Amino acid sequence: MIAIKSDDPFDHIPATALRPFAVDAGQPLFRREDIPTALFRVDAGRVALHRVTEDGQRVTIAQIGPGETLAEASLFADAYHCDAIAVTDTRGVAVDRAVLRQHLRSDPDFAESLVRRLALQVRNERQRAEIMSIRSARDRTFAALACFGQSGTITAFAASIGLSQEACSRALADLVTEGRVVRLGRGRYACRRVPPR
Repeated sequence: MIAIKSDDPFDHIPATALRPFAVDAGQPLFRREDIPTALFRVDAGRVALHRVTEDGQRVTIAQIGPGETLAEASLFADAYHCDAIAVTDTRGVAVDRAVLRQHLRSDPDFAESLVRRLALQVRNERQRAEIMSIRSARDRTFAALACFGQSGTITAFAASIGLSQEACSRALADLVTEGRVVRLGRGRYACRRVPPR
């Protein structure tokens, strides 16, 4: 019998090295310039990664939801590069970065699994950057919905693609009217599936 390799790097870490965490909505998981301590996996809830521009504007650079990880860029850094703020009540597990670095050196299956996850995240972020370059709010909203689906609230979805909640809501309403998007329930939308010919 052939063993199936897990796609979750955390499955390669002993349970004793996984530290549960919980953060209330609006509270930080970590702050920019804090000394990095861990890599985090979100199991429930949502975390936004924020940076502040030179002119003092807070920019959302990513939103992390269930099954996703954050703080990978800080595995070999002296400080976290952004603020990680819980958008909703959030829980998950953290792994001390010293444990991760030891597993990178000693466990090829873990290293492959982690690199596979990071490669997928790079691809997704490139797709997100491409979507962010779309000027029309309606076209950007549709492209994001088609590519990533809607996870979380309209406000969280809008922030993840650089739109205000109002602009995103108007775009969704227009897309529903056009028949390109369906309303699944209060605040929940999906692209209309086209039946195969």
